[in-house]
Amino acid sequence: MGYKRLLVLGTGVDQVPGIKRAKEMGLYVVGLDANPESAGKSLVDEFYPVSVKSLGDVREFVSDYRGGKIDGVVAFGVDIPDVLAMASEMLGLTYYVDFKSALLSKDKYLAKERMREYGVNLPEYRKVETLEELKRSVKDFGYPCVLKPVDNSGARGVLRLTKGVDLAWAYAFSRGYSKRKYLIVERFLPGVQISTESFVVNGEVYTVGLSERNYEYMEMFSPFIVENGGDLPPLSVSREWIPAIDVELKKAARAFGVSNGIIKGDVVIDEDKVYIIEVALRLSGGHFSSIEIPLNTGIDFLGNAIRMALGEDVDVSTLVYEPKRFVSLRYLFPYKTGILEEVKFPEWMEGHSGVYAYGLYSGRGDKVSYPVKDHTERLGYFVVFSEGSRDEVVDLVKRIYDDVVLRIR
Repeated sequence: MGYKRLLVLGTGVDQVPGIKRAKEMGLYVVGLDANPESAGKSLVDEFYPVSVKSLGDVREFVSDYRGGKIDGVVAFGVDIPDVLAMASEMLGLTYYVDFKSALLSKDKYLAKERMREYGVNLPEYRKVETLEELKRSVKDFGYPCVLKPVDNSGARGVLRLTKGVDLAWAYAFSRGYSKRKYLIVERFLPGVQISTESFVVNGEVYTVGLSERNYEYMEMFSPFIVENGGDLPPLSVSREWIPAIDVELKKAARAFGVSNGIIKGDVVIDEDKVYIIEVALRLSGGHFSSIEIPLNTGIDFLGNAIRMALGEDVDVSTLVYEPKRFVSLRYLFPYKTGILEEVKFPEWMEGHSGVYAYGLYSGRGDKVSYPVKDHTERLGYFVVFSEGSRDEVVDLVKRIYDDVVLRIR
């Protein structure tokens, strides 16, 4: 047959845009997900209930699959570069990185050690194996600083340590989110925090997505670090910073051996210097790569990512960063602990020219907690945009928050 077969790891809500784009490209899509009722199940040509976060389960599937030649493997917003690399190697396909480097990249401490060897600008950090080591590090770094599990994502177990935080509690809390015997503590940089998404083509970095992270609830949810979406293009920095960002991301890409692939960055611009907080060798989740970047720039991010997964060439002339619209992503959060009685977006949002997407993660009867500890406790999201001005987006965000119905008992 003439079509190409794409194996997609994950068919949940966040993966739906990527699956749709693959189908638009005429691909035959095989989907794996642990949830047999996942949102994207009905969109793929073949579905198998396989946990994409399990190396063993995916290895078994790839070994046993007899449906035809698989031409590419991809995941949309799932933190499994090691699983992707393993599956690609088994299938004789080219992935961004080899399995060992992909596995190393998932450990925040080991990843920083690797990037440090390649001269990447990093905030001061230390490996922490005991409470006493944490106390010494905090004394040396000074407040505030950030404590993280080395092997989790989505801000799970991440804390911003200030004078009022009990360090014994903080150490135990973060350890509870880690399978490793150590954590990482970093000096907190107060600069502008930017999420980036970049293609690496023949060793050169092309950053096509920049979103300024919105931490308006930093104090409200303290010591937990929970971002409330972001703004594209960034509010506080101009595109003039892109070359400096690309320099650091290029070093990071070299550190992991990525000459063709995708690199996701958590960047801070502090005191006129670019720092890399973390990188991930995968597509962003949370609508960044699937909705926000294409809406902001018009770049076919998902299409290019799929082409890269298939081993096809990416035309770098299509990767020019040129913002065309103002875009904001925001979330709904609980305002107290209890049972969710009602959560509903206003009816006027349906069909509104400035509302691109919205949805709920929770419904009536769900238990909710306050303060919010990480992104898994968000109740819903919405993405709004304007081709006219950022003020239009700001006004629309406020109007939605004013009109959302949210009741907790």
